[in-house]
Amino acid sequence: MKSVIRVFMFLIISANIFCSTIKVNKVRMNNNPPQLVFDLSGSSATYKSTYDEYNRLLFLEIPKATLNTKVKNSEFVGKYIEELNLINYGTALGVFVKLRKNVGYKTYSLKNPSRIVVDFKSNIKKQFTVVIDPGHGGKDPGSIGFGKYKEKDIVLSVGKYVREELGSDYDVIMTRSTDVFIPLSQRSRVGNKAKADLFVSIHINSSTNSSSTGVEVFYFSKKSSPYAEKVAAYENSFGEKYGENTGSIAQIMGELAYNKNQEKSIGLARPLTGVLAQKMKMRNRGIHGANFAVLRGFNGPGILVELGFINNRRDVSKLTNPRDQKIMAKEIANKIRAYFD
Repeated sequence: MKSVIRVFMFLIISANIFCSTIKVNKVRMNNNPPQLVFDLSGSSATYKSTYDEYNRLLFLEIPKATLNTKVKNSEFVGKYIEELNLINYGTALGVFVKLRKNVGYKTYSLKNPSRIVVDFKSNIKKQFTVVIDPGHGGKDPGSIGFGKYKEKDIVLSVGKYVREELGSDYDVIMTRSTDVFIPLSQRSRVGNKAKADLFVSIHINSSTNSSSTGVEVFYFSKKSSPYAEKVAAYENSFGEKYGENTGSIAQIMGELAYNKNQEKSIGLARPLTGVLAQKMKMRNRGIHGANFAVLRGFNGPGILVELGFINNRRDVSKLTNPRDQKIMAKEIANKIRAYFD
């Protein structure tokens, strides 16, 4: 009986091999554009494909084909492919490609030379919009430290680094990306027009006491401590200085939205001030609610980050260092990602 089965299996395998007229001589991955390519011998490059959307599994069947090369499946795992398996059925070659999340594909065949190609593309939908607001700009230098460091320059640099960190994952809108003057009311209007999900204003603090140091983050609140009220009044005064009545910037959200947005803003502010202080080895001055005009006018969650004190020598040495600016930007971006997750 066993010998009969052996003979039967031999005949099946022999028939399958005989039927296989196409050989897959090479399987390769191109990077630009991203493609999975099967190089074939023979004139025909026919195939069938199906896709299981739930499991993100693309199946290709290449009839009358056998694999004529060694393939190390792990070498194909990367940005587009989570897993690759090739199975030789004798009468056909089966290819199982598990795609990464948010990856689309297109399959087609080519001749001269004969090959089957799977093109990959990113289908990431940028679900959230973030407004990055570098404070001051143009005729408004913001705070000035030691006669040469201007707040407007430092915060613009950090803001651009934040944009670089977030740009591939989110729609990032800058209220300004050059040294131009933007009124406070216009900044919040930019966010509202874009229906942004988050507003992050970047600033640097100042004090008459050069020993004042550290990081703090503010969120919009109709009630504030005397200290927070003083800081908000200082920032709002720049609008008044350049001809804007900041008192006319109305809170456009209703009471229910105000409470919800405040809760969300605090949820971002608290971990951010902690990690910035830790990474930059600066004092953690905590989070505060205050009536900032630029936050009051935005219809959504928002924070105002004070990265340090421009008249503190130790703070300024970090605030003006591009390496430290990138660290600050990276931590801001990381906490924004965590906020949306």
